[in-house]
Amino acid sequence: MFELRSKLAALASAAMLTGCASAGHEPPPRPAPDFAMPATWREGAPAGRLDADLLGFRVDPELQALIAEALQHNADLRIAGARLEQAHAALKAAGGPLLPEVGLVGQTGATTLPGSSLTNTGLAAVASWEIDLWGRLRAERDASQARSYAAELDARYAREAVAGAVARAWLGVAEASQQLALARDMLALSEQQLQLVQTGRAVGRDSGQDVARSEAAVQTYRQQVQVDEQMLSHTQRALAILLGRYPSPDIASASLPDLTALPGAGIPSEVLTRRPDVLAAEQRFHAAFRDVEAAKRARLPSLQLVGGVAYVSDSAVMLESAISNPVWALSGKLLAPIFTGGRIDAQIEAKTGAQQEAMAEYTKVSLTALAEVEEALASERSLASREDIVAKQLELFGQAVGYAQIEAEVGKGDQRQVLARKLSLAATQAELLHLKSERLANRVALHQALGGRFSAGP
Repeated sequence: MFELRSKLAALASAAMLTGCASAGHEPPPRPAPDFAMPATWREGAPAGRLDADLLGFRVDPELQALIAEALQHNADLRIAGARLEQAHAALKAAGGPLLPEVGLVGQTGATTLPGSSLTNTGLAAVASWEIDLWGRLRAERDASQARSYAAELDARYAREAVAGAVARAWLGVAEASQQLALARDMLALSEQQLQLVQTGRAVGRDSGQDVARSEAAVQTYRQQVQVDEQMLSHTQRALAILLGRYPSPDIASASLPDLTALPGAGIPSEVLTRRPDVLAAEQRFHAAFRDVEAAKRARLPSLQLVGGVAYVSDSAVMLESAISNPVWALSGKLLAPIFTGGRIDAQIEAKTGAQQEAMAEYTKVSLTALAEVEEALASERSLASREDIVAKQLELFGQAVGYAQIEAEVGKGDQRQVLARKLSLAATQAELLHLKSERLANRVALHQALGGRFSAGP
């Protein structure tokens, strides 16, 4: 019995050494996009490395609390978490074949039917182990490991995407609330205009056409109030869903934060080493590379050891006068595939095609990431220029209101002109407010495109 166990250990050790010596396990190549990578951003960006925690505007503590709530309760993140658990379970399963399997077998009964096999009655503990001679099992395990990493990166990217969506929705609620306040102010101004025209009509100064035009203007502003109320309710419900709450318009609004200096954006190549979605695509390419390795090594012989110990109580065929218990056994099986009907070659072709697909997907994700940064940088420049223009318009309309009030005081004008200038001023304020909100949302998009962090908070 001791001699048998010694042979088992020696055979297993020799098989492991053979596997380590013969199974070259080269690292997977790093995927490289098949396009020219510029040294700097084409749309221009502030110099300096990216600070992953700087968002480009001061983050309100309320926004930080909402992001934390979403990261805990958002339904999409729970889905991503469940997928991550599945990937971890698949990784555990992929590592199982590298270890021996041990089972307990019980058997009893006999038969006298012609043509049937004879049986023994007893209990056995059986162990089987496929020696990974050529690294096929390790390649399969490493492919599962890469997919597990990709799932972790997908979950991380989902967290950042949800946090960015919360930030944009929060900005949308703030803008919608302020736009509603401006619309109500404009409705009040138009109603004052209507009262003045109706008074003028009573004294013969204004015509019925003037009254009808003023009434139509009041209805236009009244409709705008309802539109803004609906928009505020819609953005509040959207934010509630992101937070994992019941979709009701009961989220308090805040004022839009002030912009800060645009943070440094680094260089384009850094984005490919920082964004979780790009890194996940890289890990999927690594998994596909290992899948090809495993498929190719399936052509090589496999060695399986089976051994165990049993207690046999009786036997239908007695080869000895008595069976000594316990019974030890060891066997080895070497299988070299010769003809498989093209199954192995077909698997290699399929895995190679999947690897090419993973490479193309990596290139696509990389291009999308770089395009998002360039688009956000271009939008930042355009929005900043437009905001300066509208801010200048607002200043000029403010001066026009002042001049109209002076003219009304000295008798060269009336209150209707003052109200008209105030309406133009309010309309410009609404336009400037929208541009500011759009620029803040673009800062969020730029931060996310560059691979910045939201979940930690600035």
